[in-house]
Amino acid sequence: MVTRLQQVVKGAALNFRRTPAEISAAAARLTAREKQVHDKVAAQAQPTFANTIAPLARLENASGGEAALISFLQNVSTDKQVRDASSEAEKALALSRMTSQMRSDVYGSVKKVLDDTQGLKELAPEDRALAESMARQYRRSGLGLSADQRAKLEHTRKRLIELGIEFSRNTNEADGVELFTRAELAGLPDSYFCERATETVD
Repeated sequence: MVTRLQQVVKGAALNFRRTPAEISAAAARLTAREKQVHDKVAAQAQPTFANTIAPLARLENASGGEAALISFLQNVSTDKQVRDASSEAEKALALSRMTSQMRSDVYGSVKKVLDDTQGLKELAPEDRALAESMARQYRRSGLGLSADQRAKLEHTRKRLIELGIEFSRNTNEADGVELFTRAELAGLPDSYFCERATETVD
């Protein structure tokens, strides 16, 4: 039997009028849906491509677009409250995604699908490649390491997420000015300087 993913997810629309409350609610909805799907996959008594790999793939496909749009607002909104809410939403989504990727119970279900050699043979090549890629992603997230090593990795990844978002926020909110001399900008056409203000510094 060949199982194929047939569902097509429509792209989400970029909404510049989202309020901070709407952004926070959307992020909470996405994280709750992610946990729900992962809990269901982890609870499968007989994991298969249809009840394990396919739901995880559909979740990633459906949630990725909306999560990106929520995070994008921190880079373009003229409202600081919206930018801050978007930044916090990105942090919550990233931490939730990291936690999900390090769930040993979910990986156990995924691994059982891979361990079923007969079931793998019955899958279409694309679906088999998807299952193998998903298992590889879990291993790269630390599944397969000892509990102590996973804890250290989780702490490091969490800190990297926090630093990355903090760096992005600082660069977005920065309003400083860097001054360069004409000599330092040698090679730029005269038209570049005509369009920009210049200062004379003693």
